Amino acid sequence: MTTNRPFQDFTDRVAQFADGRRGIRNPFVIVPVQPKYERRVAEQLTEWATDPHRTKDFPDDGTVQVLRLDELFVETAVFELAVDLGKHSQPATITETMQDRLAEELVESMLDRIESPSEQRHVVLLTHLGSLYPFTRASELLDELDRCNVQSTIGIPFPGDIVGGKLSFFGEESRNYYPAHQIEGRVEGVHLQ
Repeated sequence: MTTNRPFQDFTDRVAQFADGRRGIRNPFVIVPVQPKYERRVAEQLTEWATDPHRTKDFPDDGTVQVLRLDELFVETAVFELAVDLGKHSQPATITETMQDRLAEELVESMLDRIESPSEQRHVVLLTHLGSLYPFTRASELLDELDRCNVQSTIGIPFPGDIVGGKLSFFGEESRNYYPAHQIEGRVEGVHLQ
């Protein structure tokens, strides 16, 4: 069943997980977003993060942190390597290098920044996922976070489509495996007024 309020459902579910509800394995939540509205969703989530307690079920002692994936991306060693390779390599070599190493390096960087990685009441919103295309996917980031035993509630606005109940990243092959709860529906312009 598709909802008419996926943005609110996302913040509600993040609040519920922060208050102790468990996900599939970890308290991870993902919401599909029409790609052209990804930045607006990130802005609204950043604004929501300033006062998440207005959301029912958000714990009194809960906290929220926003990590912009586009900013973390350019700080990785693999990004610097790709820039250096760009002078001497083919685009396919650069793409392959990024795909092999980016998710792991991003999660290492996230672990250095996440304020309370062992606290479920601490929410981490990972915004600007689209900036990582075509080098890594949400599933790879969530798998790495899971392997590192991050217990914080993780929320990701996912720029893409729902194809046959699976998430499709910018028209790529649809995937249905995410160690995350998927919000029904997709955030579109009508949900951001």
